Amino acid sequence: MKKGTPKKLLSPGKILQNQFMKTDAISAEMLSTSMGVPVRHIREIIAGRRAISPDIAVRLSQQFNTTPDYWINLQRQYDIEIAKQKLAGIIPDDVPIEKFLIHNPHDKLCRLVFSDRAEALVFFQSNLPKKLVDRLDWDTLMLEGSQYIDEALKSTTSDLLFSICFKESDVRCFLYLLFEHQSTPDKWIRFRFLKYNSRIWDDSFNNFPKQLSLNPILNIVLYIGKNKWPHSNEFSDLIGESPLDPRFIHRFEHLLLDLSDKNLKVKGAIKAQIAHLLIQAHFHQHFKDIFRLLSELMEHLPQTPGIDYYQVFLIYMAATQKRDEVIEFVNIMKKQHDNNSGGFMLTAIEEWKLEGKLEGKLEGKLEGKLEGKLEGKQEGKLEGTISIIESLKQSGIDWQFISTATGINQQTFEKMKIEYQHLASIPATMNMSAIPAS
Repeated sequence: MKKGTPKKLLSPGKILQNQFMKTDAISAEMLSTSMGVPVRHIREIIAGRRAISPDIAVRLSQQFNTTPDYWINLQRQYDIEIAKQKLAGIIPDDVPIEKFLIHNPHDKLCRLVFSDRAEALVFFQSNLPKKLVDRLDWDTLMLEGSQYIDEALKSTTSDLLFSICFKESDVRCFLYLLFEHQSTPDKWIRFRFLKYNSRIWDDSFNNFPKQLSLNPILNIVLYIGKNKWPHSNEFSDLIGESPLDPRFIHRFEHLLLDLSDKNLKVKGAIKAQIAHLLIQAHFHQHFKDIFRLLSELMEHLPQTPGIDYYQVFLIYMAATQKRDEVIEFVNIMKKQHDNNSGGFMLTAIEEWKLEGKLEGKLEGKLEGKLEGKLEGKQEGKLEGTISIIESLKQSGIDWQFISTATGINQQTFEKMKIEYQHLASIPATMNMSAIPAS
């Protein structure tokens, strides 16, 4: 959790104060009366502790003769920049998205989608208990950070930390969202929460050493895997039987959102629904079964400034699904856009290349006809194939993506290199068909 906001980042509230209120000589009290909102809310917006909601955007547009979209876009862009700074190294800035997303793709997809404040807001409101939803002041929801988990678990677990105030209160509550994307549910997650919560509180003390109490933490597990979650949510159930009085034993529960059932529809906005479908398709291997629903959701995916989520989802598909099925889905989307609104999906696909290393065509063949099996043993074809894969490796791309894109795994690649060395050492006049297959 970081204290305050970066110096160079101007919040919508500061723009409101510096470019509108000062120009018109309007105080927070005057603006509060004119807009019909509590003065406390105006001051919190100026201080960057409260977001500009659609309702406030309408009121500000009427007050200052602007449009609601002006204020909504200011808030959206600010949220994106905050997310990039809070999650430095997780959300790409200048790094090509395909180069960053193919490493631990489940982890990156979850954090990319849910670090969007508007997306997280809808997800929490749709999935938390209604009594709690009604008590929280959702315009104060803020992304605080990530990476409180153990290093060894980062391939199967992701996390995001948010804070939010209760209504008409300065008390902030932490919403700690843990994404579990593994086939076998882990009963020790309750023990891990104990460690992660301590790290969150340590972080809080480092930033606010004079705080007089600990902020409450609601621990939430968002589980998407192959098998249903079988374990208790209560920490004390991990403690073995003993004569120790129960009042001396830690007691707390985490909230469980088990989305492992492939027939279960996720509650949330469009990006969360797409991410849920794609991760489920990876575990249940039913990607083709969701083509229709997925294409409908992708068709309505809003185009907003910042991250290109069309590209994010396509690259995730390429990293986790069979190449032929991804191409089939792309062609469905392409026809959809040709019939409806034009070809911006084609533009996204054209960008979907690994810095020129993968020149796969929409019709379905990669340069060099890498179909998982070599069509011949000729030295030239082997050399070209090896060159492409070596380039991918040098770009930092892992074998999971290379295998998905080319159909060639690491073991096969090593055999190919040996084969090439053997062929390169044979005089050109020899009959190539006489060479035995490996």
